[in-house]
Amino acid sequence: MAFFSPDVDADDWRRIRDALRYMGRDLYHRSFAVTCERRDLLWEEMDRCLALADRLDQALSSLEGPMVPDPSSPDPSSGGS
Repeated sequence: MAFFSPDVDADDWRRIRDALRYMGRDLYHRSFAVTCERRDLLWEEMDRCLALADRLDQALSSLEGPMVPDPSSPDPSSGGS
């Protein structure tokens, strides 16, 4: 992604990224209470949310240089808990 608004700083983009991931997880959980056809639509939207979150993450990483651990993210070495 080449465009970052001057009114939105990196912390705001991280919040947007995290909100997209949360929305993707929420869509996944909601998908089990609907018909098969609706589930497919929810999963498509979930995939789009997660893909955009990944794109934002990559763009943020390229702007910030070496990856500095995000204190709000779980430590991968702790087994995700």
